[in-house]
Amino acid sequence: MLEKALSKQYDIVSSDGSEPIIPLLEQHKPDVILMDIMLGQPFNGYDLVKELRAAPDFENCEVIFISALTSSEDKLAAYGCGGDDYIAKPVDFKELREKLKRVELRIEERNSLKEQYEMASTTAFTSMQQASELGELVTFFTENLEVTDIKILFNNIKRFFSNSGVNCCVEFRIASEFYQFPEQSITDLEREILELGRKAKRITPFGSNMLFNSPQCSMLVKGLRINDEDVIGRIRDNFAILLTIVDSRIDFIEGQIEKNNIRKKALNNLKSQLMDDFGTIKNLCESQDNKIVKLVNDLSQAVQLKIITLGLDEDQESELMCLVDETKDIVEETLGLSFVIEDKLFNITERLKAVE
Repeated sequence: MLEKALSKQYDIVSSDGSEPIIPLLEQHKPDVILMDIMLGQPFNGYDLVKELRAAPDFENCEVIFISALTSSEDKLAAYGCGGDDYIAKPVDFKELREKLKRVELRIEERNSLKEQYEMASTTAFTSMQQASELGELVTFFTENLEVTDIKILFNNIKRFFSNSGVNCCVEFRIASEFYQFPEQSITDLEREILELGRKAKRITPFGSNMLFNSPQCSMLVKGLRINDEDVIGRIRDNFAILLTIVDSRIDFIEGQIEKNNIRKKALNNLKSQLMDDFGTIKNLCESQDNKIVKLVNDLSQAVQLKIITLGLDEDQESELMCLVDETKDIVEETLGLSFVIEDKLFNITERLKAVE
């Protein structure tokens, strides 16, 4: 089924696991291995991957476990022995293709990292043994003093680890939200391990990988292939210091988010209050205009009725009605100011709506 699903896009070589894995790899040089766990042999998939990772020529070959074993313990065991990702049976071929796309991205990323690493130093761990390792931490601290964007922060963390010859994936925990990087190439298994870091101890090793945890952040460092315990210990301490620096930056970012939320809430309250006040002013103006219009109309009608009983001549009547008409014109001109006030209030309301 796997061959039929993938053979049009990929070159496939199958094995039941009975032949030695290293000669098979030397013959075909695969980029990716889809590995079962229960092989029905004296050994299992874990054993083959351990043997694979012990061979320098194939230590970077991507391994995706495909198994009916789906517990967290099985997945952690798969990752600890050198697996890169995990798919539970029955296989969802759409999910498998997506994982293979991520593998392509990781291979490109790893090749780029290797080129950068070889150009920067013949061995990054030699430089870590020198006094410059503290300089790297100080540089990281100073370069991130003004950083408030978590994507920029991750890229700086990634560059720090690249200078040490390793790769990483990270989870930031900010204001009850979780952000995992790198967004495009992180595997589902790595996501699960980062999620476990929310409750794990400060440092958790997985074979040649290490998980560094704090309440604000988890950093999964991949590919620490060193046998010298002293070197590993010093590197672990430096990475733990890095995590502390990252924590302080996340605390600052979280504080900024909280300030922005408070400001936004206060601004929204102000906009709401002003809009309510403007609405009240508009209604009062309309009510007052209606009362004035009614008052003037009633006055005009009363004067017209009164003229009949006053015994005025024609010129006097005309003069009195002209006075009434002039008064109405003045009132109408005054009422026009209400429309100007309404337009001003409307413009202010629209500008308030546009404020973020």
